[in-house]
Amino acid sequence: MNPRTDIVEVAALLVAARTIVADPARWCAYPHALDANGHRCEGRANKSVYWGALGALDRAAADADASHNTFLEARRQVNQASVGVAESWSGTAWVLDYDAAHSMTVAIFDEAIRAMLRPEAPGAVDILAIARTLIFRPDRWAQGAIALDSKGRALTAFDGGCRFCAAGAVGLSAEVLGRDDAARRRIGPAVDRAGRLLDCAAFKLGAFESYIGLNEHDTHANVVAMFDHALAMAHAEDAPGPEASP
Repeated sequence: MNPRTDIVEVAALLVAARTIVADPARWCAYPHALDANGHRCEGRANKSVYWGALGALDRAAADADASHNTFLEARRQVNQASVGVAESWSGTAWVLDYDAAHSMTVAIFDEAIRAMLRPEAPGAVDILAIARTLIFRPDRWAQGAIALDSKGRALTAFDGGCRFCAAGAVGLSAEVLGRDDAARRRIGPAVDRAGRLLDCAAFKLGAFESYIGLNEHDTHANVVAMFDHALAMAHAEDAPGPEASP
């Protein structure tokens, strides 16, 4: 597989899993996942309603249709981050306090995302792929705000967000792929291109003038379809022409 694709797929899993465990109401201390009755299950199982770190990664991998190797690499990065976070943890002992254990889980994902590899020059495909994974499930999608917190309150920034609209997912993808402010400025053209492709997809799907309009006035299924259309167009534009073939 293309090493660049590997990097972006791992990033998508880390970011999507982080949005799952950020909500205390969807988190559990068990590493994998639990159903509504508290029984253990796989993170990707339809009956799962509470996720630990590994379960959230498994759920994100299923949403992104990621390979097992991609999942294993994301898990390796989370495990590596957990060592550093545990060594520097100065809060309440997480093994004794449920809230502290939740905070530590989120901190581990934050560290994994901070340390993860990023493409040198992220493109529209990278941004769209991560954004799609973020909003793939209805319970992680939002209308009326770029992000909603765990209580359903509208946010004007991504921190604390558990659900995102299409524009919020694109914005968070760009923020994550840009390691610093300078890098985020450099990927501005890629963000603009991603937006134009989504606008085009929104018009094709429902004659909406913008992808924001489709997000606000159409179904979650069509929002996902819009990202699929935009990704297909982005891949087609990036494909080498006949003159570039060996």
